Amino acid sequence: MYEGCRADIRMNRMVLKEGRFDEKVHRCSIITYKPEEESIYLIAEDTDITEFSLDGNYECRIDTPEGEMACMGAVVERYWNKSGKVLKFKIKNGFYKNLVN
Repeated sequence: MYEGCRADIRMNRMVLKEGRFDEKVHRCSIITYKPEEESIYLIAEDTDITEFSLDGNYECRIDTPEGEMACMGAVVERYWNKSGKVLKFKIKNGFYKNLVN
């Protein structure tokens, strides 16, 4: 469904009191979307995977042929494999269309 689409993820809230809030927007591409897991698997393009906090909430904006979609969630896994720098993004509360520019 979203495979091959571009995505931008940005931290919107840090869970840990002493954690580091990251304001940077990270460019990614989507490997696969698994609706049964409510997960998106992403390849981080320009960012090292250690930059992504496992203790933060993120917004993910996806560029689709039908327009921009967005969702909130968290990075629950980050690892390297033959595909590249992989992030597993767990979706919370589903998708919404971004109607505000």
